[in-house]
Amino acid sequence: MSIKDISMRLAAVSLIADEAKKAKDKLRVELQALMDDIGADRVKAELGDEVVAYVMTAKPKFKWEITNQRMFVEWAKANFPSEIVESVREGSVDVLLSKLQYMDDLVIDHNGEVVSWCVGNTSEPYLMTKFSGSNHHDRGPEPTLIQGVL
Repeated sequence: MSIKDISMRLAAVSLIADEAKKAKDKLRVELQALMDDIGADRVKAELGDEVVAYVMTAKPKFKWEITNQRMFVEWAKANFPSEIVESVREGSVDVLLSKLQYMDDLVIDHNGEVVSWCVGNTSEPYLMTKFSGSNHHDRGPEPTLIQGVL
């Protein structure tokens, strides 16, 4: 298969996946409403006499939300001092690291000092599909693209 053929197939599959996610989200809302109406938390998906899946309502998980970070830290310092660590603000990490550079195999900071606490890595390349023209989410699926390629 040529690069053009494969790129067209990937574009078509990406479009199908986007539309499938929209349909799945809509069906989840509809099914949950029907299950709520009858008080069910689990239903079978059957194809003829064969059970192919069970659809269940996941139980909600309780989670605390910290609304005042400063007061939380003070409470933790008073009650659990071993859990307190010094750190750099998360929002500054990328800016500070952008001041580093490689010189041969050494990491050098903005003052020319060798840094031994950091290494650089390059992420693996990956493919992403961007559709030309207007936003394809507003247009719906392109039947000619899907039918002509798959």
